[in-house]
Amino acid sequence: MKKIIAMLMLSVMTLGMMAQSPVYRVGDKYMMDGQMMNKKEFRGYLQNTCPEAFQLFNNGYKLSIAGWTCFSVGVVVNSVGSGMLRRYIRGNAQKDAMYDVGYALTSAGAGITAAGITCLAVGYTRMHKSVNIYNIEKAHRPDLRWVFGVNGTGDMSVAMQF
Repeated sequence: MKKIIAMLMLSVMTLGMMAQSPVYRVGDKYMMDGQMMNKKEFRGYLQNTCPEAFQLFNNGYKLSIAGWTCFSVGVVVNSVGSGMLRRYIRGNAQKDAMYDVGYALTSAGAGITAAGITCLAVGYTRMHKSVNIYNIEKAHRPDLRWVFGVNGTGDMSVAMQF
């Protein structure tokens, strides 16, 4: 009889939910249980375990890619415009064409660069928040345990402990 009760206790205890390990961010890498994951691996892991964190991470990831693209295009456009203005200032070109186009390109490039920096900041903030959401949702969830005992009348009782 004791063997049956012990086996029943063991099988029911394994049904309890265990909290998952927390994730730590180390630069552009993510660490969980001593294993390092890059952004793509972490994104795949979140997709399978925590949809809320995955949605936020994926949104931030896409925003960061858009931010890097805007930043790069803005720097190139700004450089071309600055080069045209420099040629005008040195007196190598006429005022009409070079000044207007150079000024427009420099202004547009500065705006595009600023938009890229903003997208980068928002994207990385969202990716960092997704780690916090995962840790709150999955890693810090209290364990659910089954507790067995004998009550005052000698009967076996089962309780869930959170």
